[in-house]
Amino acid sequence: MLSRLPLRLCALILSLSLAASTPAAAQSAGAAPTVEQALSLTPIQKGVEYDKPTAGDAKQCSIKAEREGKSTSWVVRDGAGRILRRFADANADNVVDTWCYYAGGLEVYRDVDSDYDSRADQYQWFHTGGSRWGVDANEDTKIDSWRRISPQEVAEEAFLAVQTKDQGRFERLLLSAEEARSLGLGKTLAERFEEQRKQAASEFRKLVAEQKSFDAKSRFVDFGAPRPGVIPAGVDGSTKDVVVYENASALVDAGGQPEQLLLGSLVQVGDGWRLVEAPRAGGAGPELANVFSVPTMSENAAALGAPSEKVQAWMSELDKLDREAMNAPANQRDKLTDRRVELLEQLAGSATNEEEATQWYKQLAGLLTAAVQADGYRAGIAKLAALERSPGVQRIGKDLQAHFRYQRIGAEQGYALRDPKADYAKVQDQWIKNLEQFVGAFPTSPDTAEALLQLGSMAGEFAGEPKVAEKWYRQAASEFPQTVAGKKAAGALRRLGSIGKPLALSGDTLSGKRVSLTAAPFRGRYTLVHYWTSWSNPETDFATLDALRKKYRGKFEVLGVNLDSNTDAAKSLASRARTPWEHLHDEKGLDGQLATEMGVINLPLMMLVDSQGRVVNRNLHAGELDSELQRVIR
Repeated sequence: MLSRLPLRLCALILSLSLAASTPAAAQSAGAAPTVEQALSLTPIQKGVEYDKPTAGDAKQCSIKAEREGKSTSWVVRDGAGRILRRFADANADNVVDTWCYYAGGLEVYRDVDSDYDSRADQYQWFHTGGSRWGVDANEDTKIDSWRRISPQEVAEEAFLAVQTKDQGRFERLLLSAEEARSLGLGKTLAERFEEQRKQAASEFRKLVAEQKSFDAKSRFVDFGAPRPGVIPAGVDGSTKDVVVYENASALVDAGGQPEQLLLGSLVQVGDGWRLVEAPRAGGAGPELANVFSVPTMSENAAALGAPSEKVQAWMSELDKLDREAMNAPANQRDKLTDRRVELLEQLAGSATNEEEATQWYKQLAGLLTAAVQADGYRAGIAKLAALERSPGVQRIGKDLQAHFRYQRIGAEQGYALRDPKADYAKVQDQWIKNLEQFVGAFPTSPDTAEALLQLGSMAGEFAGEPKVAEKWYRQAASEFPQTVAGKKAAGALRRLGSIGKPLALSGDTLSGKRVSLTAAPFRGRYTLVHYWTSWSNPETDFATLDALRKKYRGKFEVLGVNLDSNTDAAKSLASRARTPWEHLHDEKGLDGQLATEMGVINLPLMMLVDSQGRVVNRNLHAGELDSELQRVIR
């Protein structure tokens, strides 16, 4: 019962954090944890930037137990209703096992007790906090390995390892022998890696003992590298494509002086990236060897060179302002955005080639759109329009102009919906009209493929207009057949025309089995195909489906299709929900084959097939399923 939960959860919240007070403090607080107790908890990993209300602001905060499916969470909100903290009982055993921290209403970090033994063993960063996912196998609060980490985050971690002389932190970034074997490298590359790996630890110790460039005041600014390249399968006997960065570096502000930490080559392993050798301070020692030979990348790096002092100073200031903006009061954000926009324009204008300029301009477009939608930065809409017409953008070409127009359309919609009195239907109609005009003005732009997909979904399917949906999907599929949006549009057309046709669906499940709709237990039974993710809140639907599965035992079955890129998150939720049916899984998520072949855009999606595997309903909700089954099952 919820009424019995607060005292126990409060004690556990306070006892399972490193910075917490004792459980007795919670016991003395009464039936529920206080805002003060909840806000006193801090992330296990250092350096997380999250909202920390002042003592005055904390008085306006509230804490409340909220149901999420079968589980319960303590949620702390500020005076405006934005979430600050969430302490969740994910497996519904009345014990807190997930500690979440927010910035600007978005979750940026969480500590996770995935094996439910009251000690965190995973640490994850989200949204503006980054993408890292660390594993702490022995639960000593220190990350043992990275399940997910981006090249930018590898560069920052490498710099921090050098700055703090942390050998373990560096070695966590280094490609292991097992990971190297998984890459399917050819003989020459494998031997070259092995040689570098053996030398890396001693070379790192030598670097931190001798280097004088990076002290306690130095600060990571950015990741620098040419575009990544692919070594195709077959080179030197390799069996898989290998994605690499060469000549990578960490750009550092060393007391006002721009410096570089040379990283050499980075290789992609699953959802993460790894170093293949010890770094060097810029200009120190012999040049780093490229473990993987991709000549065009090396040539590009030599041509581009390192950023100038002026450019690096701008990048350093931009990084500082980005961090400040995360926790800035609402009345200061516009000023910070003004300066960030100015810096990005300067960086785009000083770019040495069109590719570099395009990257800065696209970052600028993204910043303006996010500021308009999240903070009501009204000037952003006019700025997007002005940049679309600017000489710099026009010089690069029409595709970049189209990108600014497309971003402006989204910004205008987001700004309009911020008004509590907004007429949603009118805002939606104007957005659709703007998208239609965009498609006419920029028929070949890469952004047009996504616009056509949005039109098919929102102006067509969502509005109950299948013919309209078919029109837009068909245009996307025919004019952009090689894009993700074009392929998904083709899948959506297939789904819209699926009634009465067999649904071919098979693959590997979360439990490791191989299943097919044409085989048992689905053959001869009506089957609901349920597309879901851990973030689409499927728990209530799971409960409904489980009840109907029991009601129509032997005549009705369920097959889940999970589209999480995070396999562990999907397995954890399915386990907590105790779903007795199988779930197909595609780690490529909404961009993977399972989603693309049926044009899955919005979740959840449910399709009902008959005992012969033919589609009888291509889009229904869990609440409609019982009446539908009563209609079709005799």
